[in-house]
Amino acid sequence: MKNNLYLLLILLLSACQSKQGSGSIDWKVAALPDVEYQLGEPRLLDTELGPVVQFFGNEAYFLNSNPLAGMEEVTVEAIFRPDADGSFEQRFLHLGEISGERIMLETRVKPDGNWYFDAYVKRPDGEGCALIDTNLIHPTEQWYHVAFVCRKDSLFSYVNGQFEKSAAFAYQTINKGISSVGVRQNKVCFFKGQMYRIRITPGALTPEEFLQDHLILNSYE
Repeated sequence: MKNNLYLLLILLLSACQSKQGSGSIDWKVAALPDVEYQLGEPRLLDTELGPVVQFFGNEAYFLNSNPLAGMEEVTVEAIFRPDADGSFEQRFLHLGEISGERIMLETRVKPDGNWYFDAYVKRPDGEGCALIDTNLIHPTEQWYHVAFVCRKDSLFSYVNGQFEKSAAFAYQTINKGISSVGVRQNKVCFFKGQMYRIRITPGALTPEEFLQDHLILNSYE
């Protein structure tokens, strides 16, 4: 009974946060829009929240759109579950150009089965910044929420709503390029694990406004 009430509270909170993210671009990875082509054969798996996508380290989707276009500030969120046996460097979300202006969400999976987060942005003027700390590790084989918040004057990264890194950095709107999910756009650093959702919001969200789907997904494992 307590578990049911707990899940109901999470669902209500998630619904509220979806409203707070109004104006956002909200992708379920099992039903991505504007897919131009895919690599390999990602597998759909059923969960309590609907299908998620299993990547085996050779699969990816390429979308003919850039959701960052026109956003002067942005929050990029992802709900994902990294496998323990993936490659060390994995770029699971790439928005923008291949090597020019872009945002990338990345993991570093260590041999001991832990991972740490890397959030990277490169401005149209060529200046880039990475938020990464090798000491902020997390166990694999669990669902996670990550967020990269780009304000006009600063950057912030979060894992499961907990602050990790920040930097003073003047964000510039990224209008060019496309999107890839599961690999960097030059087809290196493939992701291995499961992905459920990606949300790109035109504004700087606070942790109270972040998605909470990982709590529901973890509660059924």
